[in-house]
Amino acid sequence: MNRYYLTDGGHVLIAGSTGAKKEYGGKTTTANWWVDQSVSKGWHTAGVFINPKGHSSIRGQTVSSLSGLAQSWKAGYRQFDVQTDTPGPYIEFMREMGVSCIWALDEAQSYSDSDMVNWVLSQGGNLDSGSQRALTLTQRPWNLSEEWRANMPVKCWVGPVTPEGRRFFQSESMSPAIEAVESDMQPYHWAVTDGGEYQHTNPPVPEKYA
Repeated sequence: MNRYYLTDGGHVLIAGSTGAKKEYGGKTTTANWWVDQSVSKGWHTAGVFINPKGHSSIRGQTVSSLSGLAQSWKAGYRQFDVQTDTPGPYIEFMREMGVSCIWALDEAQSYSDSDMVNWVLSQGGNLDSGSQRALTLTQRPWNLSEEWRANMPVKCWVGPVTPEGRRFFQSESMSPAIEAVESDMQPYHWAVTDGGEYQHTNPPVPEKYA
């Protein structure tokens, strides 16, 4: 089956219930795998996971300062676990490098006032060179601005469809997709919609990314 959305460069919204119960969660793990695949397969030159909670499983060189990122970049690293809740300076650094970069923005609703995150979602994905792609992770997508959500036509729901999941589909005018998603969904599976239409459900990503 064609997984065009892995390589096409469009921004993606990744939502799902919290991982407090073992059958839920999986947003971070799915994005961790996605960024790793993007860099290792050459879909993007660089990958950065903004990791404000300090998850220990994130792939890449761990840094917690802009100088650390600059030193790691100079040393030849191209995949990063950035443990910060302020992504702006790191985005600006990659923008200045002029390379294609995929971002995983965990707790995306926290960055609504970030000029650089806004730049990525409004302009960064449209560059002929040095394009910036965002995977935005949030438990409650309706807390993101309508403009942000409109710039992410591909949306993924991870795990069983909870009441929050139903609100997600309803808030995105995707109510007809709920039944199709629920019929396939198992723990850690991730369903993909594009332009509001259900595409398919993927199995969990490899456990080593958890």
